[in-house]
Amino acid sequence: MDDGLNGFLRAAGEAVGPRWVDDSRRARDGYGASELPAGPVPPAAVVRPGSTDEVRAVVRLANEYGVTLHPISTGQNLGLGGTVAARPGNVVLDLGHRMNRILEFDETLRYVVVEPGVTYQALADFLVEQGDHLMCDTTSGPPAGGPLGNTLDKGGGYTPAADHFGNSCGLEVVLGDGRLLRTSDGAVPDSRTWHLAKYGLGPFLDGLFLQSNYGIVTRMGIWLQPRPPVIRSFFFVYPEDDDIAEIVEIVRDLRLNGTVPTAIKATGDLYSLASRIPYPGERPISDDTRKQLHGEYGVGAWIVSGALYGASRDDVEPRLATVRSLFEATGKARYVAHEEAWEDPGLKIHIDTYGGRPTAEETKMLNWRGGGLVSLTPSTPMIGSVARQHQRLSRDILARHRIDTCIDYIFAGRASRGLHSIMFDPSDPEECRDVATACTEFRSAYAEAGYPCGRVPADMQASEMGHRDATFRSVLHDLKRVLDPLGVLSPGRYGIG
Repeated sequence: MDDGLNGFLRAAGEAVGPRWVDDSRRARDGYGASELPAGPVPPAAVVRPGSTDEVRAVVRLANEYGVTLHPISTGQNLGLGGTVAARPGNVVLDLGHRMNRILEFDETLRYVVVEPGVTYQALADFLVEQGDHLMCDTTSGPPAGGPLGNTLDKGGGYTPAADHFGNSCGLEVVLGDGRLLRTSDGAVPDSRTWHLAKYGLGPFLDGLFLQSNYGIVTRMGIWLQPRPPVIRSFFFVYPEDDDIAEIVEIVRDLRLNGTVPTAIKATGDLYSLASRIPYPGERPISDDTRKQLHGEYGVGAWIVSGALYGASRDDVEPRLATVRSLFEATGKARYVAHEEAWEDPGLKIHIDTYGGRPTAEETKMLNWRGGGLVSLTPSTPMIGSVARQHQRLSRDILARHRIDTCIDYIFAGRASRGLHSIMFDPSDPEECRDVATACTEFRSAYAEAGYPCGRVPADMQASEMGHRDATFRSVLHDLKRVLDPLGVLSPGRYGIG
């Protein structure tokens, strides 16, 4: 261990308490473990601060001793790297371990303020304790994940508040030089509108801290939504891969005209089954086997889902009838009612997320191929012919590398996020190479088509940033020099610094 790191760890122990500084082999192995094909990215040590003041102290020490920090919240962004950094040798700054308080709650104005360690499950439980009148949009990822970290990585959900950044308000940020920044109205001492008025006076700075390494967010406001008296899900099963074109044409208008308030998903067969059944046979799964699985488990090439909100069943039923008429008019879609879906674990995942309830069911897919997972998420316009072309592109690239196609399309209206979950056996070097090569080809093909990925894993962020033009990249580096002049925060994250 070099003298700079030694000195930093001693000083950090004085700042946060010795018990919260850990450079043991067990800690380094645990925080360095990765579900990505590149394998482990070991840190030098772990520090677990308990307050914003302690975070500031640790950042100042990092600048003094020339140590780099990799801040994490709950470290549950599966398929994107979990707790690992873009490069080895950082000190992990685990904010979630001790900074896990709900700082404010206002039922009248419907907002909550959280620290990085507040999980989706903890927030959902808290809201139930307050009467279950309000809900926070969640993901279908692990309940141990948190809204602050998910928001900063441009994650999204499924209710009308699916835009997590759009429903955040007011950040507290420790910059790379140790200064404390409170954004928007929080810049006014004792402001009472910090977490109510999103934009404030002057430039809007909050977005700088999404998918960047400019600062460490230590608190965030979240706007909540009322829990509707009635939530009714709907599901339609389609038999063929190319049916995605027809689905998109129907869904676009349902979302843009407001008939359906939630996101609408088209979940691929293998994506749905991965959390429910053992892996069937040799890779990749053949189309004949897929057809057999359709009959055995009642799925199709696509399972379309969404939900309607209302004051009563009578309020919801006319809109449900409209939705059914549009899908069933094609002669291809098989309708699955809310009550039937409730009894199916694979479909209940969607019901839970449309109701703001965290669920651990979908994360079971991580075990399908032994624990390896890469998530790639290109966005594409809501045009049926484009959707058909792009799912063919995905299938072609992945099949050439003997990888199964597991897609979950999340439709917002004008664009969809195509969540591609690439599952693999991390103990098989050949399979890891196949996945890495396929991911490079996949990202290049989508960028060339004009639809680059918006979220990529830690070990692919630098190369993905390379698809952006020189001006964009130079501005990012200029900002890094201003906000983190010595480059102590997670160097290389998203290809910055």
